[in-house]
Amino acid sequence: MLAELLRALPVAILVGVVPGYFWARHLSPSGDRIEVLTYSMALSMALVPAAALVQARLFGTGVTLTIAAVSVAAVFAAGLAVYVWLGPAGDAEESALARPPAPLGVLGLVSLLVVFGLILATSLNPETGGRYATPAALLVVLAGIMGQVSSRGSTLPPRETPDGPLRPLASGALISTTLVLVLVRGYVGPVRHDWPFIRGGDQYSHAVMSNLMMTDGRIDSYLVYPPGFHTMTAAVSRLSGLDPLEIFPVLAPALLTLPVLGCYTLATRLWGRGHGVAAAFFCGLLLVGPYESFAEARYPNVLSADFLMITAVAALVGVYGSPGLRPGLLFALLGSSVVFYHQVGSFYLAALLALAAVLFLPYLLLAGHRKRATALFLSLALLGLLSVAYAWDTYDLPRLVAGLLAGSGTGAGGMAVAIAIGSQEPLSLGHLLATTSQPVVWLGLLGILLAASEVLRGRVGAPQALAYLTLILWALLLFVGSRTSLSGFPQRFERDLGIPLAVLAAPALFAILRSTRPRESAVSAVTKLVGTLAAALIVVVAGVQTAQSLGDAGKGSANVVSREVALAGGWLGEHNTGGNIVVTPYLHDHIPGSAMLAMGGYTGLRSYTQERLRTPRALPPSGREPLLAANWVTHHPVGERTQSLLHRYDVRYVALYKGYPGVPWQAFDRASDAYEKVFENGAVAVFAPR
Repeated sequence: MLAELLRALPVAILVGVVPGYFWARHLSPSGDRIEVLTYSMALSMALVPAAALVQARLFGTGVTLTIAAVSVAAVFAAGLAVYVWLGPAGDAEESALARPPAPLGVLGLVSLLVVFGLILATSLNPETGGRYATPAALLVVLAGIMGQVSSRGSTLPPRETPDGPLRPLASGALISTTLVLVLVRGYVGPVRHDWPFIRGGDQYSHAVMSNLMMTDGRIDSYLVYPPGFHTMTAAVSRLSGLDPLEIFPVLAPALLTLPVLGCYTLATRLWGRGHGVAAAFFCGLLLVGPYESFAEARYPNVLSADFLMITAVAALVGVYGSPGLRPGLLFALLGSSVVFYHQVGSFYLAALLALAAVLFLPYLLLAGHRKRATALFLSLALLGLLSVAYAWDTYDLPRLVAGLLAGSGTGAGGMAVAIAIGSQEPLSLGHLLATTSQPVVWLGLLGILLAASEVLRGRVGAPQALAYLTLILWALLLFVGSRTSLSGFPQRFERDLGIPLAVLAAPALFAILRSTRPRESAVSAVTKLVGTLAAALIVVVAGVQTAQSLGDAGKGSANVVSREVALAGGWLGEHNTGGNIVVTPYLHDHIPGSAMLAMGGYTGLRSYTQERLRTPRALPPSGREPLLAANWVTHHPVGERTQSLLHRYDVRYVALYKGYPGVPWQAFDRASDAYEKVFENGAVAVFAPR
């Protein structure tokens, strides 16, 4: 593993970090090195695959070694030229955009003591937290109300400067420690149990699409999916010489650092470094959602909803605070890149920005903030144009729009949406609390209340109010989507809800910590004592849940391909002479049949279970016919229709997982006139049609 990591990591940095550096220095005014690094990664992920895809479409090829190298060099050179010509964005801002909330009162702190006492009491069984969700929510609301009552008439705390309250060295040490622990969380399980593979099931489809991007420059023959992630993977694969299935095991765990860096950047932009460190800790070590996305190999979701969208919101906050060409361009580039990577992240972003446009533009115009209104409108318009360009082919936008207007067929994009809506039921409230982490949920709710109060009481200016409302709308949007099947992806909404809550939890934590400071003269001795107890209890709960997160990550996973299945896939790869293969829908309870396609170097035929055939959420562009053909062949070894299907789809091998129910693999063995058994072990039998 170390050899592959040393081979892949420098290339990943070359492709995913370096090209955007001068773009970040030119477009973002931040003097924080971690912020610059975060924007550099986000801009590299936005620009490099776009440049590679344009070349692949222009020359009618896949992403070749030349195209990958030219894309990296072109983005870097263009950024350097712009930086030299127009210069950096300017000096770092002297302070954060918003002031942190005032300290909480004694009654609010007592309420939080009870809430975190309940969390600690149920920490051994997180699912039981749902039983106390209602009283805990009421206590948090009480804490928020009492906090604002106690702060009535008090002066606002000063904005955090870059040097306080955490010194650069202290904040750097804390964020570095958090990132190291996040890397441990990502790598400990795969290193101990998975290698040379990686846990999850979706990576096999991503490997197939990445290979298609390298050979054909398109993935729409396999799945309706944005091409950003697979183009990026193709570039790394070409430059490193490693196949996608060799890249994922060594680099995928490192993707967990991206949401951490995104939350740090957004919270730092709003309140300062100390809040950024707190948001990063909450995101990286307490949230379960991003880790589950990684463990199920939903890598594009991590990059889109859990990283690029966060950086886009951080850039939007920059538009609110300093409206101008550079903040607007940064926001447009990062926001549109969400559409380039994942459908669900695109859904989040479109809904959030639609609400922001409807609510904020009229307010800014009526309040006389014409410059901010103009900057927001133009940046939203540019983002929309870029998003349409990214989505044009993926979702067949011309046919989708024509179908909606005429009431006729809406193409692959409309079909995918129609299939998804109402097809997945929301999980329980207890599951939401476990996935999001109770400390993050309740501190995030408190942060929402404190931010809403600041806005309603007019204690913040227009930029801060818009930033607060954007975060609140983001959290509410994901919560509502997680509670209804009409969102199409309630379980995805539930997993990603923790991101805005982790950011909002940071000012809530600091409101508690401010109650313990000796220099806060307005705080009574009793309040300081109760605040100290509440802060200590929060630290204990966070420590317990961090230990649980690391412990759970170190366990084995059922979503890892077995050695016997891997041997069968390797045999298919060595004997690949073209054509297609037929494989059972699953290779054990959790590994899909697409694993055999990826390991063997094939793109079809894909197989669905009988249940999924009735209501397929991810119907491939080729439609039902290939799925039905694969299903028929696996259940009917011989017959006129079987022979016709084998010939029609150029099926070279039939790979059967012996434990899959309802598939008579022995019947293939007995049909020696029709098939030759070319490979067999304890788990898989492979037959070649004669």
